[in-house]
Order: sequence, then C-alpha cells, then structure tokens
Amino acid sequence: MIRALLAPWMPALTLLLAIALQELALPWPGWHIFRPDLVLIALFYWRLYRPDRCGPGLAFASGLAVDSLTALPLGISAVTQIFVVLVVGRFGPRLRAADFLLLILVIGLLCVLEQLCQVAMLSLFQYPGIRWLHLGGRALATALVAAPLVIILIWVHRRWLESA
Repeated sequence: MIRALLAPWMPALTLLLAIALQELALPWPGWHIFRPDLVLIALFYWRLYRPDRCGPGLAFASGLAVDSLTALPLGISAVTQIFVVLVVGRFGPRLRAADFLLLILVIGLLCVLEQLCQVAMLSLFQYPGIRWLHLGGRALATALVAAPLVIILIWVHRRWLESA
C-alpha cells in the first residue's frame, strides 16, 4: 500500500535527499574543492532510466531548491539542471547502450558543462571570476561518487518502482 503510494514520487524523494546531503551534510568550508554534485547524478540516472518520472519540471524544482539553500541567485541552478535533463533526454538511447565507465565520464563532462553554464550566467550578475580548481575538483568528485550513488539508485529503482 505505502509502496504503491510512494512509487510515483520516488525520483522526487531521492532528489530531495540528494539536495539535503549535498547542501546541508557537505558544508561549503570543508568541501569547497572536492564537493560532488549529487543532484546532477540523481537527475542523470532518473532521466536516463525513467524519463517518464523525471522531466524539466522536476529539474527546475530541484534547481530552485538548490538555489534557495546556496548563495546563488534564484534560478541559476534551475536553468542549468533543465539543460542537463534536456541533454540526457536527447542522447538517452545512446547513453543507455553505452558502457558504465563511459557513463561516469559523461557525468563528469556534464558536471563541467553545468558549472561553465553557471559561471557564464553568474558573469551577467558580475560575480567573481571562475575558480578552475573548484571546477575541476567538483567534476572529479562527481565522477568518483557517481558509481556508488548509481548503485543505490538502482536498488531504489528496482525495489520501489519495478515491484510496485
């Protein structure tokens, strides 16, 4: 009964958990260089394997949640996460046929693209320049954390969505 009620909301709930872990459990001072983008990994997984449950609306809502917890102007993460969801949706069939190690590289590349889009939009607001160490460190940390997080998401997907 509860499983059937929660199944449609499972991608949104896992994104909410990823936002909480990323923004609240990994504080900025301690993790400013190697801070993985857990929301990007969760969006990538759900858009790749359950595109019916993860679309631009969910990406926009998760981006607004990230922006409200950080010092970024409202809408910056929302726009870049919509960009990520649209790119993954466009190349979804090719990515689903790819090897898992290639997907880790794709996640790292998407992280770099997302960060560059954020920097380009933040330059409109005259924010300080890009910190290349943060850009590279975040992409590396995201690629390293992708495998264990995807294993957890696969378990959630099989347990909650396929059996409901």
